[in-house]
Amino acid sequence: MNKDLYLNLASKLSGEVPITVEYFEIEYEGCESSFSENTEYDSLDYGVNFRMASGNVYAFIWGSEFAQYGVSILESELQSEVSECRKIDVSNSKNWSHVINRKIENVEVIWHWVKEAGSFKKKTHYPQSILLKFLGDASVIVSAMEITDTSHWGMADNIVVFFNEKAADRYRALNI
Repeated sequence: MNKDLYLNLASKLSGEVPITVEYFEIEYEGCESSFSENTEYDSLDYGVNFRMASGNVYAFIWGSEFAQYGVSILESELQSEVSECRKIDVSNSKNWSHVINRKIENVEVIWHWVKEAGSFKKKTHYPQSILLKFLGDASVIVSAMEITDTSHWGMADNIVVFFNEKAADRYRALNI
């Protein structure tokens, strides 16, 4: 995939209305995730489906189209990518209630870059985050990022969903 194709795919989200949001976690034995404790973000080890009022489904997952790892956008359900996942419907959670059934007005891809070691190596740009702006001034940011108690970093095999731009900016997901 090239940058133009990626941007075209991202732009398809504009005008869509999410009616259901489903998280996917890799099925680790004895491991349960809770998504009700943090009001700023949710951290997923796999990805998220957006089911739209139009009938379309878009999914976000960490991927490697440009560099390992950025945010990949799929026009299919995550179930088509992996079968060993646990699906959690978070549509009715307080973190999502402000955007369910609201139109996505704008989609912005936040590009970061990485450079191989060496003097004359080129920079590779990759999609670190996707900023979804909803009708009514609400935002959701999907980023390929890992957050721990003491640190955070991009280019991760993990998806973080931020529920406001201030939190995303604090963790440098927006690169502002």
